[in-house]
Amino acid sequence: MKSHPLRVVLLFASAAFAWPASADVAADKITASRVLLEKMGRGDFSKLDEIYGPGFVAHAGAKSYSLDEDNRSGLAIRAAVPDLQVMVDRLIGEGDLVAVHWRARGTNSVAAAGMPGKGATLEVEGMTIFRFRDGRIVEEWSLTDRLALMNQLGAQ
Repeated sequence: MKSHPLRVVLLFASAAFAWPASADVAADKITASRVLLEKMGRGDFSKLDEIYGPGFVAHAGAKSYSLDEDNRSGLAIRAAVPDLQVMVDRLIGEGDLVAVHWRARGTNSVAAAGMPGKGATLEVEGMTIFRFRDGRIVEEWSLTDRLALMNQLGAQ
């Protein structure tokens, strides 16, 4: 049976451009979920050494943040919305990347993290992509629907 030339090219291209394999994408998905569910959803910042690897960098908008800066931001959000609940809607993993589509809801009852603390009920969604090395997160890119958040806070 003769191989079609296009099939050979496609097979070569898919092999040549494959993502580097992570040790265990399923385990990486669990770790990514922990950031949203445990850290942000329950405010449990106690096991960060299990989750984050050396040299971690978070990217949001045009800025990059260290793990300490990222954690301070997370703690400020938890202070502003003490009843914060976070849900993971979708997880996609390939190679060393895991993408998470999440939703968060709660009441902004405390003035913190740039929020006025006037009792507004919030529901916002976002997406975060995590890059893993040796089973721990070393890089993160996040987008949050800030327009929806600002509208719910009453910003004009």
